Amino acid sequence: MATFAVSGLMHELIFYYLGRVKPTWEITWFFLLHGVCLNVEIYAKKVINGRLKLPRIIGTILTVGFVMITSFWLFFPQLLRCNSDVRALAEYEAIGAFFKDVTRAMNSTFSR
Repeated sequence: MATFAVSGLMHELIFYYLGRVKPTWEITWFFLLHGVCLNVEIYAKKVINGRLKLPRIIGTILTVGFVMITSFWLFFPQLLRCNSDVRALAEYEAIGAFFKDVTRAMNSTFSR
């Protein structure tokens, strides 16, 4: 649980530095929820002791579904609130312009 709590706090800090937006603690709750669910799963597996086992495909679907639902509920809203998608596209555009300028400079240097 400590790992999930620290991870949640670190993500809150990262998102604060990305957008300078007051933390809503949704991201910390996302990680704490996952930590609690992992502990419940471990306890349930110890109690069941191999008597009941889901097929791997069902377990995978449930896991991916759980992560997707909780991500769209708690993680992504904060990510979009600090305009990280807009900033990321601007960064990609700057990187593309940089490589375009470097390529142009190298072509002009070597074509002389």
